[in-house]
Amino acid sequence: MSKKIILVFALALFFATSLQAVNVYARSGTQNRVTQTYAAPPGVVMFTDRGLISEQTMFIAFDNDDRNLISRVGNARVREWNSEVDFIFRAPHLELFVQNNVAAGTEFTILLHNMTWFFRSVETHTPSIYINDNYSGGIEILLPTNYNRLAGLFVPSGVGTGGTYTRIVPLHSDEVPFELRVSDTDARYAVVTVLESAFYGDVIRIPLIAKAPSHIRGASVEVIGTNESLITSGLYQLMSARTTMPQDMRRNATHTSATVHMTGVNYIRIPQIVIRENTHGIIENGEIVLTAPEGFMIVPDVEVERLGRVTRRTPYFRDENGDYIVDIVLGGGISWRNLQVREHNYQDEAAVGTDFRFHYRNPAGDLDPSVLRIQLNNIVRSRFREPGYVAIRGLRIVAVGEVLPGEKYMEIAPFNNMEYLTTQSFHVGTIVR
Repeated sequence: MSKKIILVFALALFFATSLQAVNVYARSGTQNRVTQTYAAPPGVVMFTDRGLISEQTMFIAFDNDDRNLISRVGNARVREWNSEVDFIFRAPHLELFVQNNVAAGTEFTILLHNMTWFFRSVETHTPSIYINDNYSGGIEILLPTNYNRLAGLFVPSGVGTGGTYTRIVPLHSDEVPFELRVSDTDARYAVVTVLESAFYGDVIRIPLIAKAPSHIRGASVEVIGTNESLITSGLYQLMSARTTMPQDMRRNATHTSATVHMTGVNYIRIPQIVIRENTHGIIENGEIVLTAPEGFMIVPDVEVERLGRVTRRTPYFRDENGDYIVDIVLGGGISWRNLQVREHNYQDEAAVGTDFRFHYRNPAGDLDPSVLRIQLNNIVRSRFREPGYVAIRGLRIVAVGEVLPGEKYMEIAPFNNMEYLTTQSFHVGTIVR
């Protein structure tokens, strides 16, 4: 046998054994995926199991004025409705495909981002458990159960938002039964316990029965795996706000965009955001809300080291010359009112704290740097044939944890006295690895 043949044979043997080693290694942990993702609509969203939704129907929508159900099922019905939920979607599943043996009793954590677990039941499983229509905002009137009886059962804890969902699987199935316990103190968290041993090729299938708040900016599910890496950790997107979300009859009254799209590993600079009127008189004295993509906070465009701890005064951060980093500029037919000479308008530099103010907003009153509220004062509205614009300068979004790479979108929405400003998601940049 010639030396060349021996060399080729040796290389082939080397690659074969190397690839075999890679395949064995790949079987450690789990391969995780989410079966469905959605674009975020404007309103409170719920993920449910089949319920009243037929196999052909992907979602049910609700009329926000009459609060009546509009079903896309073939034989549609209209029923009275008194819940805060605006949209119902078919719940996706989180699927964990087992690559190595997982022993019964193995535990791992599931964390929802921008959503909360929303399992529920009206059944009385013990004398101490009684669930009334306040358990989940009255939705039991329409959907009395939120689990498939052939696939699982949810028993509320009777303590808080928690409870236990037990997955039921057919005999001789490759699906692994488990118990999912929702936290009583934080409805985003759940601990999953594998009830039977799992082997290569088996799947742990978790229905993501959840609720998302209004003005969602994207949602994802995070798997926090085991120390032994039997369960692989990861972050998986469920919903993204990539489409314009119309509001009222004048849904195209304004258009918002970032004029420059930048990239970053853990932050994205946003030199300028422009809110442009498509018709005159839309932007006036009032407040707007900017919401960061999931997993980010909104801060002035300076390095984190310089920024320091985020506080309520952070949006007013100054540069080395004492100038404010974040600034508001008006143009077109919009101007600041001259408070000294009321007969004249002016477009000079605005007074921070007087003409505009910043607040980090959280509905509970706590500090939430992922949501920036901008208050505009002393504005002269644009007139006929003179639409104007508002430019917000000097922001950046910074990741506060693990985030998925890809394009990132912020959301703008009216908060106070700007009823016709268009609620919209707009592209601000890309996270790269």
